[in-house]
Order: sequence, then C-alpha cells, then structure tokens
Amino acid sequence: MKKIKMTLLGMLSVIVAVSCVRFSVKAQESSYDAVFDEEELEALTERVELKSRLFRARKKQNTKGLLKGTGSYPRRKGNILVTSDAYKNLIPTGHAAIVYSSNSVVEALANGVVKGKNNWNTSKGTCWGVTVSWASNSEEAAASDWCYRQIGKPYNYNYLNTSTRSCFYCSQLVWAAFKDMYGVDLNTSAFGNAIHPLELVGSGETTILYQK
Repeated sequence: MKKIKMTLLGMLSVIVAVSCVRFSVKAQESSYDAVFDEEELEALTERVELKSRLFRARKKQNTKGLLKGTGSYPRRKGNILVTSDAYKNLIPTGHAAIVYSSNSVVEALANGVVKGKNNWNTSKGTCWGVTVSWASNSEEAAASDWCYRQIGKPYNYNYLNTSTRSCFYCSQLVWAAFKDMYGVDLNTSAFGNAIHPLELVGSGETTILYQK
C-alpha cells in the first residue's frame, strides 16, 4: 500500500509539471490563436500606434526617423523592451524583456528564463522601450532583479495562466515583477488574463522612451 501511495504521488508530480512542459509547435500556434483574438490584437495594435504617434509628435520626428529610432534606446536597469516581430514560434507577434544592464536583458524564451543581449535597437525590426510611469529608478531596478531571480525556470505555454510563478512567458515575466512587487497591473485586459507583449506598450501605466 505504501508503495502504491508513493507511485501515485509520483504521478501527481508529473501531472503538475506538465503545465510548464514544452508542447509541439502546432500546439503552441493553436494555443496562441485561441487566446490572442485577431480582431482584438488589431485594436491593440492601433492603440499602440496612436500612443507611438503622440510620442513621435512630442519628439518632433516623423516616421522616416524610425529607421534609426526615435528617443533614447533603453540602457537603464528596469526599463522594458518590446518588439512586434514574430519570435521563434512562441508568441508570433511579439516579444518582451526587461533591461538588466546596459548590455543585457532578462527574457523568457523557449528554453526558459535566461539572460540575453540588450541590442534590440539593431537586432529587431521593430522595438519600443518603455518605463513604468510612476516607478523610480530603484523600483524599476528591483523589478529587474526579481526577473533575474527567475532565471532557469521553464517557458509557460499556458498564456492564460498568469498566476503561476513556476514558469513564465516573456510578457508575463515582466508583468509579474511589477504586479508582485508593487501591486501595479500592466495588463490592459484585452485578452483576459493573458498578457500580449504589446500590452506593455499600450498600458496606461507605461510611457514610451524609444521607438524603432
């Protein structure tokens, strides 16, 4: 009987772990389509573009300047980076990371939460750099440290499960840092609990610093 109980416990552990296991590319795509509604994504993209146009107007620069970028590219710890570029069969229309240093970021990729290069101004076709409007430099830096402590955790393919802290997808990781540390919600609720990378730009809690 004791052996049977131990076996059952082992099976339960496997079942719990499955929520953060990698699925096939086909499963990833269907999961994405089911969560991130195309019409709502178009509406979100329009809101982000409006916010971007206002930013460019303040900088007195038209869209031609976007070849090099408008504003100052983020190098300060805790600033947020977002791209609308398709990213390696994960979220097809975007990726997000948080700046850890002038030359590094923390991000969630297919192999989990890792430290990456802070070179999105040259490596991405599109890029936004944003700051959490009310946060001090030290508060944003602390949020970056929170993300750094998650390095090694697996990728979260269940985009609606933002309450888990055992695995992360890119925008969930950044969102969770500010949510857990300061109680601020960077999610626009466009997709329910799911957090699309562009929501970090479209959020009323963030201010654009840079756009390419």
